[in-house]
Amino acid sequence: MPAKMLDLRELVDTEVVLAFAKYAVLVVVKMMLMSPMTGFFRMKRKAFVNPEDTASFGKGENAKKYLRTDPDVERVRR
Repeated sequence: MPAKMLDLRELVDTEVVLAFAKYAVLVVVKMMLMSPMTGFFRMKRKAFVNPEDTASFGKGENAKKYLRTDPDVERVRR
């Protein structure tokens, strides 16, 4: 006799799937918030990674002082 197959409604009602969905939503929301937050702190602290990012603050040697790592930016990134 074949085993009873799990109905889709029964699968959605299980606690494991609901917990997975809840944590998946939390991770996606966190991921969507971290990028603008990191950008905000980079602009606020003027601490950039790429020379292209410093173009609005100056050219040449003047722009190189903005190529640095800042502990606050790194804290937000982590």
